[in-house]
Amino acid sequence: MTALLNQNLFLGNSITEIALPLVIAAVVGYALARLYLVSKSKGIEQSIDHLKAEIADLQRTPEAPQPVSTERRSTISTRKTVYPKLERDQSKSDDFKIIEGVGPKIEELLKKEGILTYGDLANTSPIRLSSILRNAGPRFQIHDPSSWPKQANLAKFGKWIELEHLKEQLMGGKEPPTPPTA
Repeated sequence: MTALLNQNLFLGNSITEIALPLVIAAVVGYALARLYLVSKSKGIEQSIDHLKAEIADLQRTPEAPQPVSTERRSTISTRKTVYPKLERDQSKSDDFKIIEGVGPKIEELLKKEGILTYGDLANTSPIRLSSILRNAGPRFQIHDPSSWPKQANLAKFGKWIELEHLKEQLMGGKEPPTPPTA
C-alpha cells in the first residue's frame, strides 16, 4: 500500500510540476493581453473623440462672408503695354544683320516679336526694343538699340551709302557722344 501511495504522490508531484507552469503562463498571458487591449482601446477611443470633434467643427454653420472692400488700396498702376502681333509671311522679312549691333539671335528675337521688315524696325521705338532685349535675358541686355530704328530707316529706303557712313560713326552700336559746346 505504501508503494501505491508513493506512486500516487509521485503522479501528483509530476502533475503539479507540469500544471503549475502552464497555469502561471496562462495567467500571465491573459494579463499581458488584457493590458495590451486596454491600451489599444484607449488610443482608439482618443482617435474617435478627436474625429468627432473635427466632424462637429465641420458641421457648424459657416460664418457669413465679409463683403469685399471696393476702394483702391494702391495708386500704383501695374499695366503692361501689349503690342499686337501681326500675322505676316516670314519669307518676306528683311536681313537685320546689316544693322550695327544686331546679330542672328537678336534678329530671331525681333522676328518672333513681329518685327520683320526694315520699316517695322524703323517704326519701333528704342524703348520697345530695349524691352524685348531685357525680356530675352541678361546676355541681350548689354545691347543698345537706340540707333537701330535710324539704321533701319536708311535701309528701308535703300540708302546703303548713308547706312555704311552711319555704321562707321557708331561706337559698338552706339552713337558717339556729342562734344559739349562751350
